[in-house]
Amino acid sequence: MSQARTVQGVGIIGGEEAINWGLSGPMLRASGIEWDLRQVDHNECYDEFDWEQQALEGIPGGPYQNLEIRRFDRVKDTVWNEFDYRFISKNPSPTFELSKQELYVRVEAPKGELGIFLIGDKGVFPWRYKIRPPGFINLQILPLLVKRMKLVDIMTLDIIMGEVDR
Repeated sequence: MSQARTVQGVGIIGGEEAINWGLSGPMLRASGIEWDLRQVDHNECYDEFDWEQQALEGIPGGPYQNLEIRRFDRVKDTVWNEFDYRFISKNPSPTFELSKQELYVRVEAPKGELGIFLIGDKGVFPWRYKIRPPGFINLQILPLLVKRMKLVDIMTLDIIMGEVDR
């Protein structure tokens, strides 16, 4: 009969160290630093919560329906189903132009801060851009977290990060 393993004490990192590594989101909060980008940037209604289940109380009751499904059912064969429009993201709009400026936009994604940096040059494509995915930043600290761990314990760190191959 095998014993159940505990994950207590696995992957611990202190607050100062988390800041030095550039961690954000749940990784930063788990290290004891109270920083939530949704509150700092005043996203949506996050300022109204003191984080003790108020979101559930604010959801209105009654029936609901998915209006998008109804709209797609109504329109079957439109021009949007043709081949040219399937890859519309690869065809930039000629009326959209990026102004000549630098811009950084950030949101709190499930793994931490997702940042997008653009430099416009009055064209339809940015002159330069950089995407800062949280998973890639979180992955850099993995060697520190797995020291003196067993291989099976690594899975408790939730290392599924789709953007780390970029």
